[in-house]
Amino acid sequence: MAKAGCQKCSLIPVLQWKPANSNWDQRWVRGDEFHSNNSCQTIDAESPICIILASANETRACLACRNSLTRAFCIPEIWWSDYCRNSNGYLGSDITRQNGVVTGFSTWAYFEIKHLDAKMQYQWHKMNIFIRWLAPTKQTIILAFDTLSPVMERIPESLRNPDSNCLGDPFWVYARLASDVVDLQDSAVWAIRNQVRAIETQRMPIGKPQPDYRHIHDVARHAIHVTESLNVATECLEGILAQHDDFLSQKFPFQMIHADASEAVHRQLLFCKHMLSNLRHRSISNRERLQNEIQLAFNTVAQYDAGISVQIGRAAQLDGAAMRKVAFVTMMFLPATFISAVFSMSFFDFDADSGAWNISGKFWIYWVFAIPLTVATSLLWHFWHKLFPLTPMG
Repeated sequence: MAKAGCQKCSLIPVLQWKPANSNWDQRWVRGDEFHSNNSCQTIDAESPICIILASANETRACLACRNSLTRAFCIPEIWWSDYCRNSNGYLGSDITRQNGVVTGFSTWAYFEIKHLDAKMQYQWHKMNIFIRWLAPTKQTIILAFDTLSPVMERIPESLRNPDSNCLGDPFWVYARLASDVVDLQDSAVWAIRNQVRAIETQRMPIGKPQPDYRHIHDVARHAIHVTESLNVATECLEGILAQHDDFLSQKFPFQMIHADASEAVHRQLLFCKHMLSNLRHRSISNRERLQNEIQLAFNTVAQYDAGISVQIGRAAQLDGAAMRKVAFVTMMFLPATFISAVFSMSFFDFDADSGAWNISGKFWIYWVFAIPLTVATSLLWHFWHKLFPLTPMG
């Protein structure tokens, strides 16, 4: 719910470039003070560049500040939408006219860069800028939303000492900030590359391999994010180039653009676009190298487990051979054992004097108990395995 005023809103730092002393003049402004009496009262008309470091989330929550910024710098309502806030990158533009005369040109762009350090701690660097270029004065106003270090320091440093010939081209800001995007993306890609290289050069332990699948998965996850942000940044820069061409082709009557300066802006934008494309190829290569390492880890573990299975199979084969020998010896002695057990029963009587064998008439009792018990044991074994079948291990 929006607040009725901006008493609780933080003061917004405003940096204005002073050509006289070649330095930034900084002051603090309330969010609802940017627009009053149908004009912007906080921007010095003699300053060719103005940087406003605002908080987008805080401004969204304050209706007074939001309306003030929207009216002062012609921010479209679509920029405040939730899908723009949740997006991972975008580019837009708009031309404002008064009585059929072009009064300004607005562009807005958003870049995200994910940086990973050596300890696997990551940080998102965000460059969320809205650029308002005023046609009558060739003044450039940059609203940098939610900027944190190192982007906060990079923007004023990159826009220092502007070339007066380039100020007539509203895209000169992107030519400078695109270099910062390339630099940050380069650091992000090489941070992933260093992690991949560390995995590739890791020594295999003696004995059972123990890959750190969690670590490899985390590096792969960060690599996917870096590639995604590179794809979006490249598409945004391609859009900037296309809109720059369209802007130059319209030949607005207010334009006082130096052809050489405009060509230099375009060449720098084109170079940054190619650099991002090259970094995207390297980022894709990092992901493919990670997939190779993941596949190698799986294959190494599978090969080790297969070797262990072979050893277990050989041990089982030796145990089986030993059991066959035991079974053979048992079978050799089993008939003699059975015969000796039968003749040792009291059903048989050997008369040593006459040398004759006497068999008891009750010998049938042995068979009456032996045969049913054997059959019952066999049936019990059969039905036991039917009710409780053996399940293979693994």
